[in-house]
Amino acid sequence: MSLIFSLSGTRAIIGDSFDPTLSLNMAMAFGQILGKGPVIVGGDTRVSYEMVKGTVISGLLSVGVDVIDIGKVTTPTVQQEIRHHNAAGGIVITASHNPIQWNGIKLMNKTGSFLDTEEYDAFKSLYDTGNFKLATWDKLGTLTEDPNAIDRHIDKILSLIDVSVIKTSGLKVLIDANNGAGAIANPNLMDKLGVSYDILNPEPNGRFNHDPEPLQKNLSGVIEKMKEGDYDIGFIQDADADRLVILDENGRFIGEDYSLAYCIDYILEQEATESTDIVVNLSTSLIIKHLADKYKASLHYTKIGESNVTQKLKEKKALVGGEGNGGIIYPKIGWGRDSLVGIVIALKHLAESKTPVSETVSNYPKFVMSRDKFQVSTREEVSAFLNKVEQNYSDKDVNKEDGIKVMLDNSWIHVRPSNTEPIVRIFVEAQTESEVKRLTQEVKNL
Repeated sequence: MSLIFSLSGTRAIIGDSFDPTLSLNMAMAFGQILGKGPVIVGGDTRVSYEMVKGTVISGLLSVGVDVIDIGKVTTPTVQQEIRHHNAAGGIVITASHNPIQWNGIKLMNKTGSFLDTEEYDAFKSLYDTGNFKLATWDKLGTLTEDPNAIDRHIDKILSLIDVSVIKTSGLKVLIDANNGAGAIANPNLMDKLGVSYDILNPEPNGRFNHDPEPLQKNLSGVIEKMKEGDYDIGFIQDADADRLVILDENGRFIGEDYSLAYCIDYILEQEATESTDIVVNLSTSLIIKHLADKYKASLHYTKIGESNVTQKLKEKKALVGGEGNGGIIYPKIGWGRDSLVGIVIALKHLAESKTPVSETVSNYPKFVMSRDKFQVSTREEVSAFLNKVEQNYSDKDVNKEDGIKVMLDNSWIHVRPSNTEPIVRIFVEAQTESEVKRLTQEVKNL
């Protein structure tokens, strides 16, 4: 499927399913829903950015909405700027971790978070009908530019997190920006932290040196570089720099979930009380439950999707949250996943503990996760399969909020239909690889 339309954003292939009218009409619908504005517009470094940005800005101006163009930036930078400018919302031009031929649109509300369900439904209804009200010449929106967004974003992070221990730590850091938005922000952040660093793929030109999804299979180059250099820690960002994964000092990929855990562990150690709440999605590793139990915090689960996590974070006034794909959300700084926040937290954890990343992670319980999928033809086929799963595990703890999640002893199974593709996803986590394979096959055989 080459056009993805969901609450978390729209993605399509340039020159194929991404017709310029797609982003033009999305911007017109979004602007009309918001009213006068202003709306913050920014995006990652993809080659198609300027083309898409032109249509987005034109769409907003045409319905009388003022625009502040902040240029090529990280997704969390747009979220920060919405609040800084007291804007009505924001549009991020990015396809996140999708390959280079894709681009997309993420829509943000006035709080700097993804649209909630009600906001999205209002937008989508207007987009589908196309009943746009064009402004007359004297009521068109105005366009201004603000080139200082990333600097403000970094300064805000450093004003809310004491980084003095990092500045005196003598740490040596390797970052793979993959020529994405992180390449713009990382040098400034690293310089202000006072660490020694090298950046791989440092040109913000959108010509990704490897697949933008920060999975181990895509990271052989940075892993090899870590092994060659005398680095204390390594970081990898996706194209729009909202997700972060960590390599230990030996170049070992610790995994997306354990990268999130490494950051959350430090935050809980410093700030947790008996009334602390944490929010993650239903497919996040049990390592987070282990940390919640360790610090006597309450753990809350949501449907998959950053917007769902953010809504629950607000509802619970939670200390921290995130998704197991390496996306940490630290509400005291912002309402979105933020790799720059993750970098600072991870470096502070490392500097204060004076313990190598490998040693810290080795002390966490070991969990193994697999993510599998299979094709389906009809909604009826999906429903029938989910019913089989539910019946097979009827004597277990079953959560039906987002597909079917079955809690077992130190393991779980999560089966859910994709919102964007004709597939059913099967997530399984257990303490050994053999148990993961057994449970996965057990589900597939139903």
